[in-house]
Amino acid sequence: AVGAGPRMAVFGGLDDFHRGIADKIGLPNARLMEGMESEHCRRGDANDTFTPGNYNTTTTPADEWEVVTDASKGEAVSSGHRRVRRLEDLMRDETVVQAGLRKEEVLALQLYTGPMFSKYNAVLRGFPANMVDGLQGNTYTTTIYCI
Repeated sequence: AVGAGPRMAVFGGLDDFHRGIADKIGLPNARLMEGMESEHCRRGDANDTFTPGNYNTTTTPADEWEVVTDASKGEAVSSGHRRVRRLEDLMRDETVVQAGLRKEEVLALQLYTGPMFSKYNAVLRGFPANMVDGLQGNTYTTTIYCI
């Protein structure tokens, strides 16, 4: 909130570094696409609306999944600064090809560059409190690993 005073960031220690991300969010689903779809469409927060700070939109994780997996839905939200490219086009992009990225990684990155960044960051940072509470325990583990 504006005028609420300074916020204090909390950092992990060397022990946290050595335990790694698995200690914080668990291990991903070995079936990457299935895991990511479940995280966005079948968890407690899947249909809960949220409004990220730098997008003029209110959305849900399930809607954002559809935006990146259904070309017509991606096209429908592409306006202003937001442009959602078709997965097929992204997979042919020279940078994607050179990096050897998998389809799941490209989808995760595309989700991260949209409104979902605010949820993934809340998982990893543990704040802001209202966003962490809104996760309802969803750690988006598979998606974060793919990013």
